[in-house]
Amino acid sequence: MRYMTLAWVFIELAATNIALAQHVCPQNEVYDIMGGRCISCDMCKEFPEMAICTNCTKQAPTPVAAIGSEQKLVDVLFRTYNKKVRPVKNFSSPIWVTFDMNLNQIADMDERNQVLKTNIWTTETWIDEMMRWDPAEYDGIDQIRIPSSDLWMPDITLYNNAEAVDYSADSESGANCVINYTGSILYKSRPTILKSTCRVNVKYFPFDVQMCKMKFGSWAYDSQQVNMIQVDDKAQLTHFIQNEQWQLEFAIARRHITFYQCCPEVYPDISFYICIRRKPLYYIYNLIIPCVLLCALSFLGFFMPYNVGVVKASLSVTLILSLTVFLLLVAEMMPRTSKEIPLIGQYYLAAMSLISVSTAMNVAVLNVNVCNRDVPKWIKVVVMKYLAALMCMRESRCKGRRSLIKSPNFASARRAHYNGRYVAGAQCSRDASLYNLHRSSGRHTSFHGYNNDSTDEDVDWKFSKVEQSVGEICKHLKSVQRMYERKTSLRDEWVFVATILDKMLMFLFIMATIITSMCLLLQNPGDSVALCQHNVNKDESFYGNNTRSE
Repeated sequence: MRYMTLAWVFIELAATNIALAQHVCPQNEVYDIMGGRCISCDMCKEFPEMAICTNCTKQAPTPVAAIGSEQKLVDVLFRTYNKKVRPVKNFSSPIWVTFDMNLNQIADMDERNQVLKTNIWTTETWIDEMMRWDPAEYDGIDQIRIPSSDLWMPDITLYNNAEAVDYSADSESGANCVINYTGSILYKSRPTILKSTCRVNVKYFPFDVQMCKMKFGSWAYDSQQVNMIQVDDKAQLTHFIQNEQWQLEFAIARRHITFYQCCPEVYPDISFYICIRRKPLYYIYNLIIPCVLLCALSFLGFFMPYNVGVVKASLSVTLILSLTVFLLLVAEMMPRTSKEIPLIGQYYLAAMSLISVSTAMNVAVLNVNVCNRDVPKWIKVVVMKYLAALMCMRESRCKGRRSLIKSPNFASARRAHYNGRYVAGAQCSRDASLYNLHRSSGRHTSFHGYNNDSTDEDVDWKFSKVEQSVGEICKHLKSVQRMYERKTSLRDEWVFVATILDKMLMFLFIMATIITSMCLLLQNPGDSVALCQHNVNKDESFYGNNTRSE
């Protein structure tokens, strides 16, 4: 009976295997003979007592696809790799990092905030002792590219960074490293915009030359852990784009070893010195030429007639206000510093001072012109004699005016102009009055004819009274004429003095304007390359004997 039962079981198993062979189910499923369909093996988790669950456990394991050589290499390299520690087998061995910078563009120079904006990318090379393999074991693969976020990276940063974002964190995100089978790693950062602090010297603005430094170095590792060396003495300028406002003179690299007060260790760095020279055409056209024209307009105040009065002074005040507006524009461009005053600011202040002095000159000349007292003797000697000769103005000019005033016709005409009537006989005398009386003696007959009771004595007495009256009138007219001529002579003398002073002050103003413009606008900071080289040497002297250039 037992044997019959075993035979029946073998028959059922054989039938089941035949059915399974005829019905092939997908992976993780088995064929249910009773139900005649494929059932998922996941049901066995809920109903493990089912008979078909035994078939789920008997399924063959899924074959693993073949792994590529590069993937296998990466799995082997990163199996025990830790990016948090330096990849060296000997802890005392430093990692030598070769550093280089490609300067693509001088994007901007913010003089007010003293920030230089540049477009660059950097190149770093070092040896990672944990990234070595035999290319023969991996189908001849000698290079692989791994994201920099998966590798240990030297924490090289920009020391004089002017942004809140760290340079190393921003440039390393998403960039790949090229790893050689010898362990050499080449890292090229993505092109990025850097803002670095730069000490701006505005003394010769807009003819200034600026020297800016970009200092790169490890922030946490000293020279015994991470040491830096430079590739070349100059920054790479293969893809450099010229700026419209700044001319690049040179960009050199220097390696320094620095001792800091905080730490006893030595910290190496590589500094790139960028020398740029400003292109002044824009500022000449928009700031300097308008100022020169305004100064030229101030000359018109010396050629305006004296009778315009306050108009001469108002012209100078208007020019001063115009220069003040331009000076405010310059002040908005420059940093708030008390160390140096920009050259163009000095020129504007000098121009405003000269125009203010010219205004005072015009007011003084106007007061001299209307003066009505006697000209002092020293003014006659100094001004009318020596200054008139120096200004090529002769004193006869004043005498000519005075002799012209003394002529009878001119004097009578002046009186007729001011008094509204014409007074004849300005040069009358006693003889002339007698002559006129004798001419009228022919009328005595008719006179006696009408006055028969009058005697010759009465006639003579009357004529003597008329003659006396006429003489007094002539004497009064002469006195009035002398007073007028004296007043006119004094006025002409003061006008002559004012004319001499006005001409002298005009020449002084012209000379002062020309000398000031030449002294300020023609100042040259010198050879820009030599000046920047001097600044580089001065900066390197800061490091003292601990500075080394390679």
